[in-house]
Amino acid sequence: MSRIFRYRLVVSLAALFAVMFMAAAAGRGDEPYARTRDYDLQHVRTSLRFDLDQRRIIGDTVQNLVALRDGVSKYSFDSVGLQIEGVVVNGSQAKFETTDSKLIATLPRASRTGDKYEFNIHYSGQPKRGIYFVLPDKNYPNRPAEIWTQGEAEDTRYYIPIYDYPNDRTTSEMIATVPKNWLTVSNGKLTQVTENPDGTKTWHWEQDKPLSTYLISLVAGQFDEVRETWRGIPVTYEVPRGRSATIQPTFARTKEMLDLFADKLGIPYPWDQYAQVNVDEFVEGGMENTSATTLTAGELLDPRLAPETHEGTDYLISHEMFHQWFGDLVTCNDWANLWLNEGFATFAEFWWEEHQYGADEAAYTRWKDARGWMANNRMYTVPIVTRDFTDSMELEPNIYDKAGLVIQMLRERMGDAAFFRSLHAYLETNRDRNVVTSDLVKAIDDTTAMNFDQFFDEWIYGAGAPRFRVQSSYDAENHQIKLRVEQLQKREGAVHIFHVPVEVEVALRGTAPVTYSINVSRSDETFTLPAAAEPVMVIFDKGEKILDTVEMEKPPTEWIYQLQHAEAVGNRLDAAVALGNYGSDDSAITALGLAARQDAFWGVRVEALHALGKIGSAPAGEKILDALSSDPPVWVREVIVNQLARFPNVPTAAQKISDIYRTDASFRVRAAALVSMAQLKSPEAFETLRSALDTDAPRAMLRNAALRGFGALGEERALPIVSDWAQPGKPLASRPAAIGSLARLALSNREVESQLLAYVSEPYPGVRQAALRSLGLRGDPSAIAPLEALLRSGTFEGDDESLATSIVQRLKMASRPTGN
Repeated sequence: MSRIFRYRLVVSLAALFAVMFMAAAAGRGDEPYARTRDYDLQHVRTSLRFDLDQRRIIGDTVQNLVALRDGVSKYSFDSVGLQIEGVVVNGSQAKFETTDSKLIATLPRASRTGDKYEFNIHYSGQPKRGIYFVLPDKNYPNRPAEIWTQGEAEDTRYYIPIYDYPNDRTTSEMIATVPKNWLTVSNGKLTQVTENPDGTKTWHWEQDKPLSTYLISLVAGQFDEVRETWRGIPVTYEVPRGRSATIQPTFARTKEMLDLFADKLGIPYPWDQYAQVNVDEFVEGGMENTSATTLTAGELLDPRLAPETHEGTDYLISHEMFHQWFGDLVTCNDWANLWLNEGFATFAEFWWEEHQYGADEAAYTRWKDARGWMANNRMYTVPIVTRDFTDSMELEPNIYDKAGLVIQMLRERMGDAAFFRSLHAYLETNRDRNVVTSDLVKAIDDTTAMNFDQFFDEWIYGAGAPRFRVQSSYDAENHQIKLRVEQLQKREGAVHIFHVPVEVEVALRGTAPVTYSINVSRSDETFTLPAAAEPVMVIFDKGEKILDTVEMEKPPTEWIYQLQHAEAVGNRLDAAVALGNYGSDDSAITALGLAARQDAFWGVRVEALHALGKIGSAPAGEKILDALSSDPPVWVREVIVNQLARFPNVPTAAQKISDIYRTDASFRVRAAALVSMAQLKSPEAFETLRSALDTDAPRAMLRNAALRGFGALGEERALPIVSDWAQPGKPLASRPAAIGSLARLALSNREVESQLLAYVSEPYPGVRQAALRSLGLRGDPSAIAPLEALLRSGTFEGDDESLATSIVQRLKMASRPTGN
């Protein structure tokens, strides 16, 4: 599964929405320990029909079970919110009862190990989770109809009464009856499509290789489809009706990814098909349902934007595809070991990026992820493998980002040959099984004869990461560098001292750099390195290969040398960030300006621009303007335009941004220019924003930027414009931007507050969530009572309920009188 927003992209919002996240986590519960099973679910056949007007499902599920224990008289199935209308066991009606979370059926007699049962359960319901209806309505009569499921973590139970925990595997069938102009996608292979007299079609899908039940999937609706084959396996792409032009730019590299993963792992793609189905309003970024990944349609690439989008949506596509091996072929036994799914899929993002776009690209992504994770104090003291959670997604930063980085460290430690040989053995040995972390450790040990117990104890079962303080001094008499290395992390709970090999790069003036390897294993130790003269550069952790922070005092001259001469991208990035703290040093600004114009890697140019933006002085702003002269790529120009908004003290900045909006060929850059004009309060900003509302651009990019810009501009005369674009019937792609600006306009206007409260009851997730967040940002306590009334009425469901609860808590906290 991939989150809607990558952690590295939203770390700046962590503090703002921390209370929202914690409230959301408290709203659900995933079981941290694998269950003791009474039976083995061997096959499930589910038939679904739909009442679209009522958003209701009518289902029958036939499940074949084998008893695992003697003396059990009742079997339970996970079931939430479903009306159970009958249960038949081995052909006879059975007694049953239901609770809020279970269907409990009585067996004909107490079980004996090996007994076989066939359960036929007839049910119906209006699920609040697990299966979702996206349908046309009076406000949006032309949008395509869609129904889709999302089972992870424990949501299959909302639309099928079933054993809903990963530590069992079953073959499955999905039979769906839908309108005749719809298509469906499910697990496995399509075996039959039947036309019915009532104008519907029945689609029959069979998955004849076992999967865990959270990976069962159904997508049905009005889609455009493109079919291909790869090594004889059907590869299909489905997008909401009318968006077929997005398929090629979005999925152009699918087959190359399959080549890389299958060939390097030495494990052929394990399923009957690979479908990638894009749906509207998806609750995640993507979900690796076995053989049939579901993806958010929000990540589809308009062909006009594809050239402006560096690497496209490869991060998402590679992540979910790799899950077909790590997560589907081999599945975590319990949610405490979910990193075995998500960490490897995150690693695959890095791996594909390195393969396709180069080592520097992957290094930059890892550098950003590492900085984001190290800044997350909440997760620092939590091990990757832990059972101390309510919702497994509380652990997102650890089981995705940290785990992916740790796997990359393991790869570095082992070397590629041993690493990929171990992954092959892990997959082959555990094919079609559920696993825990010790299974991976055993595969490494059996395959390489290398012992990584300490590595796993420190990085997987332990918490935290090293926080180094390094002091370098030169002993001219003995021609040595003395390197004092301290580990400053507070040792409490599962946080401890780390044992890590570290590369130290030393450069003397006029000579090629030399790399030394040291092993750090204590809280405080000193290393000596030979040096014929005083070094001009000492880099601790060359290439940023360790998940850590390094506090190392250096004069600006040494940081400048590192920015200009360090071979590894990560070390140049560190130097750029460090020089951002030397705003009064003209040489630092000059060096950053030079890097922003001409560093060989665009990511260093971007971080140099950010550092200049942090400095904020007029000379720094001039250096950002100068960077435009180097004809930078779109993604660098966009950063230049964003950073220029921080420089009202540069007289030419506003005019330059205005010129860029009028003349730049990039939609992304022009959109950034609109927002920057508003932030600088340019005299022409209002009229430019207003005219941009009707300017053609893919995905309404310029209109949405203009709507966001009105909020940044803060002028009351924008209120009727923004309010109009927020109304029902206006494009769904633009309403959240308009609603977000309402959070910043006319803060004392009660009509705006009422308008936002009306939006939180709408059936469109993007609108609801934008309205809730706007109410939270406006901070008006008058919203508390109406939101509490909506919560009591059951208006909100699932994650929206958690978000609304967190907004109420935030408003209450903000309205409390402060003490003396």
